[in-house]
Amino acid sequence: MNNDSSAAASPDAETPPPGQLPRVLGLYSAVFVVVGSVIGSGVFLKANKIASALPDFTSIISVWVLVGIVTLCGSLALAELAAMFPHAGGTYVYLREAYGRLPAFLWGWTEFWIIRTGSVGALSCATVIYLNQVVPISMAMQEALAILIVVGLAIVNVVGTRWGAGMQNVTTMIKVGFLGAIILLPWLMGQIHPEYLAERISKPPEYDFFKAYGLAMIAVLWAYDGWINIGPVAEEIHHPQRNVPLALIFGALLIMAVYVGANFSYHLVLPIHDIAEVPGTKRVVVADLFRQLFGPIGAKIAALGVMCSTFGAVNGNLLTGPRIWFAMSRDRMVPAGLSRIHPRWKTPANAIILQAAWTVTLIVAVYALNSGSAAPTKTDPSAGATAEAAAKELAAAGKAHDAFDALTDFVIFGGQIFYALAVGAVFVCRRTHPHLARPYRTWGYPFTPAIYLLAFVAALISMLVDKWQQSLAGSVIILAGVIYYAYVSRRSGA
Repeated sequence: MNNDSSAAASPDAETPPPGQLPRVLGLYSAVFVVVGSVIGSGVFLKANKIASALPDFTSIISVWVLVGIVTLCGSLALAELAAMFPHAGGTYVYLREAYGRLPAFLWGWTEFWIIRTGSVGALSCATVIYLNQVVPISMAMQEALAILIVVGLAIVNVVGTRWGAGMQNVTTMIKVGFLGAIILLPWLMGQIHPEYLAERISKPPEYDFFKAYGLAMIAVLWAYDGWINIGPVAEEIHHPQRNVPLALIFGALLIMAVYVGANFSYHLVLPIHDIAEVPGTKRVVVADLFRQLFGPIGAKIAALGVMCSTFGAVNGNLLTGPRIWFAMSRDRMVPAGLSRIHPRWKTPANAIILQAAWTVTLIVAVYALNSGSAAPTKTDPSAGATAEAAAKELAAAGKAHDAFDALTDFVIFGGQIFYALAVGAVFVCRRTHPHLARPYRTWGYPFTPAIYLLAFVAALISMLVDKWQQSLAGSVIILAGVIYYAYVSRRSGA
């Protein structure tokens, strides 16, 4: 098994061909990029929304398992493409090879305007939401800190890929350890209540289960979002034909295991009525769980754990995203300066800076649209606060939550369209590039990619019906990309 030290010592890590990024990441770092990019805020901030939508634990856990299986099916398909085309850009490269330049350009366009920068902005907002649980701060300070997180981590990733990957390794180990504590501590401390798993929430006669299940799937899709992130850094991974497929598969299995385990813990410790979101509050299940285990100080322990998780996910997206614009620039689809490799640090510095700049713009915009929140509450959870009092404390930062939810819904619509196109590229490339070497072939083909595509259709229908505003806005941005591409192509004669 290749580790990072051997990758660093490899000759191709030190002397890449001109215009190529050096291979400095081994298998461990590749797995950590997958896991660290995915595990961020969803398993913590979306659990209450899912419990509010669905009536019982069986339905709730089935969503997490179903989306996990779908993600694994997508990973199996993407692994074949990543092994065939181990170049910077990831999904951009796969779409270009399967469908041509326009779909590939639209992926990069949407990644920049919606998916990647929106993800970074949402995760930065989530980080300061939880900081507010440790040290109450004003909305203005939350906005400033969210921006500072993006700028600071952008600088780390400009200075060197090894620095960014090192940060990713540390934060991923912390977040996996934190989720391990969520899974094991209730058993070790004798705080499990199996009878809670049989409880149900009463729903009105007009309740539509399938509509609710679709909304829950959208929430869980955010928790699994980012599984595709290993592709953009494939050019910097040692032995990518072997390590990228392994990272995708191992990463997807690990993520599904910890997500399912964490949700079992939530529902073994807390009644479903206490997990479900109360109108007018922003309840956070992991804070309630730790409060149940450790008393009033538990909420602050939980907040610190989630902060590390979301912070690491910000770094993962800042590490992977700029490689897409870097690859597009090499194809002369965007300004040439974005493919410039820093002469000292050997990173796509201009692309990193551009991504950070637009992310900061999005953060400023969503806070402005959701301005007017009250000052932080005076409630002190250390003074014997109940779960309800803690929920009211988090509601004091409700506008930050609104900014977070607005960004995540925006990201999911744009992302799922192109994720489905990338998975579908396996079918296309089998037909159009039959003679290309395939160091890894999709396990379960053609059924596994087909499962992913069927799930995408179901999620897309739910988004178009129940999240039509975000769907409309995302569609407008994609259409704008078509118009821009046509204009630039005609002007350049390409």
